[in-house]
Amino acid sequence: MESLIDLDYNSDDLCIYLYLINSIIKEKDFKPYFYVNSTDKEQILEFLKDYEKKHKIDSEISKMIENIETVKKIVFDENYQEKELSKVTVKYPNNVKTVREILMEFERLYEYDIPFVRRYLIDNSVIPTSTWDFDNNKKIDNKIPDFKTVSFDIEVYCNKEPNPKKDPIIMASFSSKDFNTVVSTKKFDHEKLEYVKDEKELIKRIIEILKDYDIIYTYNGDNFDFPYLKKRAESFGLELKLGKNDEKIKITKGGMNSKSYIPGRVHIDLYPIARRLLNLTKYRLENVTEALFDVKKVDVGHENIPKMWDNLDETLVEYSHQDAYYTQRIGEQFLPLEIMFSRVVNQSLYDINRMSSSQMVEYLLLKNSYKMGVIAPNRPSGKEYQKRIRSSYEGGYVKEPLKGIHEDIVSMDFLSLYPSIIMSHNLSPETIDCTCCSDEKNGENEEILGHKFCKKSIGIIPKTLMDLINRRKKVKKVLREKAEKGEFDEEYQILDYEQRSIKVLANSHYGYLAFPMARWYSRDCAEITTHLGRQYIQKTIEEAENFGFKVIYADTDGFYSKWADDKEKLSKDELLEKTREFLKNINNTLPGEMELEFEGYFKRGIFVTKKKYALIDENEKITVKGLEVVRRDWSNVSKNTQKNVLNALLKEGSVENAKKVIQDTIKELKDGKVNNEDLLIHTQLTKRIEDYKTTAPHVEVAKKILKSGNRVNVGDVISYIITSGNKSISERAEILENAKNYDTNYYIENQILPPVIRLMEALGITKDELKDSKKQYTLHHFLK
Repeated sequence: MESLIDLDYNSDDLCIYLYLINSIIKEKDFKPYFYVNSTDKEQILEFLKDYEKKHKIDSEISKMIENIETVKKIVFDENYQEKELSKVTVKYPNNVKTVREILMEFERLYEYDIPFVRRYLIDNSVIPTSTWDFDNNKKIDNKIPDFKTVSFDIEVYCNKEPNPKKDPIIMASFSSKDFNTVVSTKKFDHEKLEYVKDEKELIKRIIEILKDYDIIYTYNGDNFDFPYLKKRAESFGLELKLGKNDEKIKITKGGMNSKSYIPGRVHIDLYPIARRLLNLTKYRLENVTEALFDVKKVDVGHENIPKMWDNLDETLVEYSHQDAYYTQRIGEQFLPLEIMFSRVVNQSLYDINRMSSSQMVEYLLLKNSYKMGVIAPNRPSGKEYQKRIRSSYEGGYVKEPLKGIHEDIVSMDFLSLYPSIIMSHNLSPETIDCTCCSDEKNGENEEILGHKFCKKSIGIIPKTLMDLINRRKKVKKVLREKAEKGEFDEEYQILDYEQRSIKVLANSHYGYLAFPMARWYSRDCAEITTHLGRQYIQKTIEEAENFGFKVIYADTDGFYSKWADDKEKLSKDELLEKTREFLKNINNTLPGEMELEFEGYFKRGIFVTKKKYALIDENEKITVKGLEVVRRDWSNVSKNTQKNVLNALLKEGSVENAKKVIQDTIKELKDGKVNNEDLLIHTQLTKRIEDYKTTAPHVEVAKKILKSGNRVNVGDVISYIITSGNKSISERAEILENAKNYDTNYYIENQILPPVIRLMEALGITKDELKDSKKQYTLHHFLK
């Protein structure tokens, strides 16, 4: 009884290695295969032999074949009809490419591009990261194994772009439960430092430390840390044998990104996970750390590392230590959810880490397709892909808000609107305009946008969704029961991660239907989903207003409303009772799995325009959507001004105080009383300096940094102040140290007024009125 942590094909032993925490199981019986749209075994073999002769190939390709057998399957790409075809099993995974490329000239092939190890997990019941009884082939429990985890990060000495041919690794930092250290080739006065004599010894120490762990966290380790480390190791004649069985690290390139795989251990690169799970404007480690833990980690700037190293500045050690420390914390936060994705989708933790939500959905569908005896559709050709990406359709319904301040707001939204629509209407590529229902009497099968959907059998997309939703309902039932008993134990936490992973996967099915590379792509199903979504939300809004609500704003699957009759002033409890009554009435009329639910109550809210609003709940928590306060590239003086304006409007209910905040800030700017640090604007360098066609402040500052002999890389955030003078704005941009003054008018017009003017104009106040301190306003004047 052990936990399966990883699996890989071992080309020396010619079998799949199942890596457990303390041992390895060799799977020698499973062979790679694909399907051919033919039942003539002799003709298939004859075609291969003829190909050998025609192209004068020395090796006998036919000997790569292990077996050819006739099978009966439902073929998705053949109008979902059951038919006989050949299952071609080859001896080794590398035979697949050779044989399939030849047979593509013979007949149509199916399921020929599923990686061998992923194919094994699709066809077998073993679940990664679970405690498993391999003798009896069953799962023992749902606990998350006690994996040994460590984070890893390197620092490089270089003046420009890091070059592994010449620029040395000078530090490597590690963080785990009981081990936090920075290994360095120079001695610093820091408690976390471990000294080694040179870079070769540093690389040996890295290998020694990493080989003691099951899971290794990095932040962009796929593209930087491991490829760089491998090349530097090679320059010393060292091999990165980091695998569980002393295997070498495997680094593969695909498109713009690399993948760094360590057999038997799980390398989790947190960068793609952060991009998948978090909604941020930037995804540097510093941004993710601040978003998750509300902490600003030490950031020295890459261009300063050589100087700090030469000057023995111990801040560099702390910076390196914090890189590893916060990478570890982020990893521990994400790991349980990634494990649940791995279990639900039934793919390895390493692969799940690098999958988008749509790719996870696809492997879930491949697993279900296999169980149903259905051969999955092929991926699109290049021509078909181009056709798909040019296709578009109307999205969700968004109602223009009633601008201004509103009080006693109730939010209601549909529970998983798009998944509910897909299930309720049986939307799936094989159910659309099916032949089995073509003889149905008119009116018995609803027509939507010129299409009808099968009434006799459930499609694979809605079926997969139903399985997920039912599984989540069971899990949430157990969670409620445990919560009522006050049992917030390990099992509760695991089940909560499970229901969260299922929710993400369920909500990703609609996006998958419109994903151009999807096997089960259907533009028509995706378009019908949003069409029905618009109908349901608009009909629900109409019913809500007939009931007595006034809808303030609506977006895709939910809306904000208040009680319409100003004369009938309701208490909070009375408003919530009205809401419950309305929800009960509307849910009795909705089809299938569809359900409208209460989302929240807000004391007050300001609505500016579509997707731009701010709300405050009864616990004084402010939620801001779409307004500049959530953007990190604006200066602190800008962000603080808007924050204080929101507090005045939402917490204090004072328009006059909001106006005073703006006027006081403008006066402080004019009087020169604002600290330069609060004027810094932060903009990321998204491409090489020479690739920018037009000038911009951050580009000009980057040029000045380079000219001073420091390094600037693509992805670096350039911080600058706009100083006063007669030159262009870009030319007047300076780093903090060189800014002797600031352009007052620039900051008023470009940093103070833009993020607050939208709020104030929504209340009917113009820019000129903001500058006029004589006119007084009360909240009552602005209530709608």
